[in-house]
Amino acid sequence: MDSPWERRSLPDLLAEHDLLGVEERPFANDGWSGATLTVLEDRGRRFVLKRTSASRDWIVRSTRDATIREAVLASGPDPLRGPLRSAHLGAAADANSAVDGQVAGAEPVAAILMPDLSGSLLHWNQGAGDNAAIDDETLDQVLAAIAEIHAQPWSQRLPANWPWCPDLERITLLTRPSAERYAAEGVWVGGRFLAGWDAFERLAPPAARDLVAELSRDPGPLLDALGCLPRTGLHGDLKLANVALHRDGEASFIDWQMTAVGPIAMELGWFLVANVAELRDGPDRLLDRYREALGTAGSSEVIGHWETQRDLAVIIGLLLRGWRKALDAEAGHTLPTGASAWDDLAWWSAAAVEAAARRL
Repeated sequence: MDSPWERRSLPDLLAEHDLLGVEERPFANDGWSGATLTVLEDRGRRFVLKRTSASRDWIVRSTRDATIREAVLASGPDPLRGPLRSAHLGAAADANSAVDGQVAGAEPVAAILMPDLSGSLLHWNQGAGDNAAIDDETLDQVLAAIAEIHAQPWSQRLPANWPWCPDLERITLLTRPSAERYAAEGVWVGGRFLAGWDAFERLAPPAARDLVAELSRDPGPLLDALGCLPRTGLHGDLKLANVALHRDGEASFIDWQMTAVGPIAMELGWFLVANVAELRDGPDRLLDRYREALGTAGSSEVIGHWETQRDLAVIIGLLLRGWRKALDAEAGHTLPTGASAWDDLAWWSAAAVEAAARRL
């Protein structure tokens, strides 16, 4: 599909928000993708400008994001972004951006404008150990907002040729074969993921190691199982750090570059494992709370085949983040649930193996 942001210049986008000529300053962040952020501050207003492209962002490359799907979403009309709780203000092509010190030239660089939500974004620990858990009220707000996103009639809001993140690339994004490819490309995260998978090989039970290795080589059985489930719109990267809670109790979301249509199992598996350092509830209780929220949001179709959704979420969680669980276990961390990271690794390993025996 055409990329509407490519037909708009960055100066035009900035002028629309009365930001033309405002100095950009570096914006510190803990993102791993390679996208760059700057802050623009003017007359008490603060904005963040995110620049991304295939050259600088390994997630763009790895998810076959030819159109820069987050920029496409940011270019959509307000009636689209509002129900999806997107924080975007717009996107445009930055013809003067540089990649590795060189003018980008023929490569389109997307510049995505957002309000600065630093004061509203939830904290995110990349691994266990800090025990900075969110409270129950906050978690209920987050789960309600996620459920409302999943209950939206996405097929009526987005065109049929929308550039969704593919299922295969999403569920294999952090596997060992993918990490080896990143390392070969010189992307620093490749070495980090490989160190984690080495720890997983040392610490995880044999059956879990075999399951992850088999699905990393051939995810076909998992994709087939996912293909039998209802599909809906997914944010794609539900780290708590991508959720902003506002004073009026409403929530909005950033970092939509892996937005997808798929079973909720894909979203829930990542949510459970990516946020383990902030969640006081274990996986089963969290899934129950999400299910209650989805029921309140009024989506009976999405919630179908719940036990299968739950099982596939556990498998996906271990496939995507077994590396991190092993590193946490090796470091001797304790989770906000009170469980040790060793026990957490053991639970996920056993639960994924049992789920695979039932579903794959």
